[in-house]
Amino acid sequence: MISEVTRNVCGCNKTDNLFVYNRILHPTAPFGVTLKPNYLIAGLALTLSLTANADPITVATYSMVDGAPNNLYYDNTYTGSNNAGFLSGGKGDLTDGTLTASVALGYDHWAPYVLWDGKSPVITFDLGDEYTLNSVTGYFKFYASAAVYLPSSVGLRFSNDGVNFSFAQLRPFSAAERSSGADDSNGIFELLPTIASARYVELTLNDGPENRWIALSEVTFDGSLGGTANVSEPSCYFLTLFALGALGLRQMRNYP
Repeated sequence: MISEVTRNVCGCNKTDNLFVYNRILHPTAPFGVTLKPNYLIAGLALTLSLTANADPITVATYSMVDGAPNNLYYDNTYTGSNNAGFLSGGKGDLTDGTLTASVALGYDHWAPYVLWDGKSPVITFDLGDEYTLNSVTGYFKFYASAAVYLPSSVGLRFSNDGVNFSFAQLRPFSAAERSSGADDSNGIFELLPTIASARYVELTLNDGPENRWIALSEVTFDGSLGGTANVSEPSCYFLTLFALGALGLRQMRNYP
């Protein structure tokens, strides 16, 4: 629990913790000066410092049904096996570092993207170890005149063994998000609804009402090595902030 972490920061007692909190807020204040405690702001600062330690994650492998049977629309650089159009044991276009590319010059420029026509592809990423995920970002292409649209939503499921997955979290796309640009626009969206802990992340790109093409160039992950008890309930953060606020009000009464 966050409260347990903040209470035992540095293994210090309550007095020492107060010193640490105030040093976060007043790093340049002379030592020996008594600083008025502000537990609310200090607690928020400490909580942010604990959750901001996220780095890019290198995907080990991903598996999925390959893109359309065209030498420009499928996963051109996939390193694993292809069993009747199902890719497994490798990685390719979706993790090669090419986030966006212009396709305005013609169909032969679609190679950095994987495209599916009238399908809702399921992609399972193996991160190689359990991570606490802070961000999952999808890089899509919008090109209405070529019947390439954004998904209506993305479903996310999480697992540590690749077999037993959590209930799906849904990231819907609004009408404005799905039609926010002109042809050849890049749709770059955060897909993760809440912080989660997992080794395997399953994405389902739910086809839109047009029932036509979806084009995806990359999926990136940010987080920290090691998991928690699947911190997937946003209510815990609101409860933490509420508790910090109540503590701040209490301390304001004790310090004129």
